Amino acid sequence: MNIQENPDINDTVRISSRAFEASPYLEGYDNPDMIRGVYAGRFFTIYNGEDPVQKYWTLRRRALIFDVPEKPIEISGPEVVPFLEKVFAPTISTLQKGCGRYTIACTPQGGVFMDGVLFKLAADSYWYLQAGGAMETWFVAHSEGYDVTISDPNSRVIQIQGPASIDIMKAASAGRIDEDMRYFNAGYFDLGGQQL
Repeated sequence: MNIQENPDINDTVRISSRAFEASPYLEGYDNPDMIRGVYAGRFFTIYNGEDPVQKYWTLRRRALIFDVPEKPIEISGPEVVPFLEKVFAPTISTLQKGCGRYTIACTPQGGVFMDGVLFKLAADSYWYLQAGGAMETWFVAHSEGYDVTISDPNSRVIQIQGPASIDIMKAASAGRIDEDMRYFNAGYFDLGGQQL
């Protein structure tokens, strides 16, 4: 059996970089072998010259860091909860500060328009982390009559995955992030002198 991770790696198309957002972390891992794709209006790395088998075992045994293109959207204002309860299928009013919830936005016919994770950062401030698509436009289209603000927080998502990820984050946060941090919980932490 022949399995190819990137069967079209040599059949790429060059595009202008002006139309898409590049990561602020790009200079830390850019190299001539890199092949990037576009997702959610942002560039992301598809291939970076790595050995796919070694990458797989590093992820399974230790950890890898991924600079992903998922784009957060901030939804805030005094009527944010009723607005989000209109837009999403699950109940939002029970979501606690510092927690996230998997959410689905449905079309008027009941089909799925978008899914993602909604995080409550304050009583009147939420971030929606979407994979890709026109969710920001969807929010704006449904916001008439609600005192809410839909905005781009100009943020980038970094993922650390693998069995060593908790140990890495524990060291990076001086012990504040540890095994006791629950699934889909969030908070602000000092990492390398930055509040993230």
